[in-house]
Amino acid sequence: MYTYRNAKRMAKILETSLREKSVDISHGESLNIIAKQFGLDDWNTLSAKIKRAQVSDERRLQAIQAWNFVGEYPTEFDYGVDENAPGSGRRAALIRYIQAVRSRYSNTARVFCTLMQSVSAVPYHGKRLEICADLATERVSHGATIWVRVDKSPGQVLIFDNLKQHPDGWLFGDNGWTKRRIILDVPPEGVSLHFGFFLKGKGSVWAANFDLTVVDNSVPLTARATEAVTREPNWTTPQNMDFATVVDLKY
Repeated sequence: MYTYRNAKRMAKILETSLREKSVDISHGESLNIIAKQFGLDDWNTLSAKIKRAQVSDERRLQAIQAWNFVGEYPTEFDYGVDENAPGSGRRAALIRYIQAVRSRYSNTARVFCTLMQSVSAVPYHGKRLEICADLATERVSHGATIWVRVDKSPGQVLIFDNLKQHPDGWLFGDNGWTKRRIILDVPPEGVSLHFGFFLKGKGSVWAANFDLTVVDNSVPLTARATEAVTREPNWTTPQNMDFATVVDLKY
C-alpha cells in the first residue's frame, strides 16, 4: 500500500498510465494531482510533509544522562549516543546538523550547539586541570572542538577556552579520531566549571573518552584568565510568566 512517502513513484505511475492513453501531462502536474489525492493543496505542501517525516526518522539517538544540549534552535540538530561511532565501533556522543525543511538560519555559519556538563569548581581551586576528549568529524563546515569555562557567578566569566587560537584547535571537514585538550588553572574564586564539545555550522562531530584530570604545574597552559568578561545570563530572573512568547518547533 502506497503512502504519501511514495508520492514521486505514484506520480511516475500516473504519468505513464496517462501517456498510454495518449494523455500528456508534465511531471509537476502529476505531482500536484498526487498531492490533492492526499488532501493537500499542491506538491510543495506534500514535499514539506515528506521532508518533515524524513527528519523525524533521523532522530533516533538516545539522550545522555548528565550532558545537556544547548542550542538556540535545537530542531536544527540531532544529538545523543551513537552506539557505533565511525572508524571505531565504540560508543560516542554525537551532534549532527539536520537540514531542516524551514531552517531558522539563512546563513548556516551562525548555527551553533553544544553538549555540555556543569559542575562545581570548588574541588579544583588552585589546581591545574586537563580536560581532554577524542573527537571525530564528518563534513564540518565551520568548526568543532572542545571548550571549557570557569565562572565566578552567573554571567561572570573567569576563564574561557575553546582552542580557537590554538594550532591544535578547531576541526573542519572530515577527521578521524583526534585528541583535543585544554589546560587551565582554576582560580580560587571560581564557583562553577563548564565543559563540553560543540558543532558550528553543518556536519557531524563525535566525542569519546572525555576526561578531567589534575596535572602538574609544569604542564603548559592553553587557557588564560579573562579580563572582566561578563555574559548576560538569560535565566537569572523569571521570564515569560504569561506564556506570551512562543517558539515554533515545527520544521
